[in-house]
Amino acid sequence: MMFNNRKSDKLEMVIGENSRITGYIESAGTILIEGTVLGNLSGNKVILGEKSYVKGDISANNISIAGKIEGHLKGRDGIDVRATGHISGDIVTRRLSMMKGGVFNGMSSMEDGDRGKKDETDKKVVEFAAKER
Repeated sequence: MMFNNRKSDKLEMVIGENSRITGYIESAGTILIEGTVLGNLSGNKVILGEKSYVKGDISANNISIAGKIEGHLKGRDGIDVRATGHISGDIVTRRLSMMKGGVFNGMSSMEDGDRGKKDETDKKVVEFAAKER
């Protein structure tokens, strides 16, 4: 089944503040977590509210963290950590934004689809500068 961007941005699932879910959660749209999830999450966009707690990995195009997560994050387009966000785990993303007060304990890796092109350009600039001497 194909999904267009408008449908994938749609809020598909909400886990309320007084809810606790154990298991794997997957959605083609947006997942909003206000409660507790013990398990992995996968969606177009995952939003962790201020009172949320996730123990598991998250994989999505965009991830916004205002609560607490213990697990690895893979945000293909970007990850935003709010002032109340707390991450214990590794991050892989193209863009990482962290507000003052946010906590991140782990390793981060920045992916860039144009990285190979940039590295080749930098190499040519260095070679040109060396020839000019």
